[in-house]
Amino acid sequence: MHKKKWFSFLELLMVMMVVSILFVAFRSSFQVKNKDVFYGQACVESIYGEINNFLYAAISSKSINSWWTQIFPDVYNINFDVSNQSISLKYKTTGNPYYTYSDITISGQNNIQYCNNNNSTLLLSWDSYEITINKWLQENTTTKAFYLSGVSITGQNIFRWCDGQGNECKNISYFLTDTRTITIQKHMCLHFDTTGDCLEWDN
Repeated sequence: MHKKKWFSFLELLMVMMVVSILFVAFRSSFQVKNKDVFYGQACVESIYGEINNFLYAAISSKSINSWWTQIFPDVYNINFDVSNQSISLKYKTTGNPYYTYSDITISGQNNIQYCNNNNSTLLLSWDSYEITINKWLQENTTTKAFYLSGVSITGQNIFRWCDGQGNECKNISYFLTDTRTITIQKHMCLHFDTTGDCLEWDN
């Protein structure tokens, strides 16, 4: 008579322990990667919000607040500087030089919130260029209301989320500045491949 074999309680316990350890290990690894990307995306959202508010004030001739004072500039300027890893928002009024409204430092000690997380950091790449916006009711009609310096029709910036050594990077977002639509469009990566390249953008 053939005797049916069953797993002992100890064997079942050991299998359950191994499966649990593997599950926790893979889940932790997955969560850390997603958390890193989340920090990078939060940084990009913060940057875009600040730039977009400034751009809206420029194209709608709204005032900006500087030191609790409302100012109506004649010219607005947004400078994407890849070499210094910064984005400067500047303005000027008639007869005065440019003043800095906000200087967004992407990497380094004075970076804005979420742009550095443990050993990861956000890096600005691709194009360095300036956007100049003149108020709509301008006296000199020969001056363009919205134009770029340093690139032709459009300007593009890619934001890369990299480890501390810069060896592993993901293209998590890009900004596209278009003079035809007078907009700065933000696009976020939805899916990455194993090498960190973006497989699908939200556009």
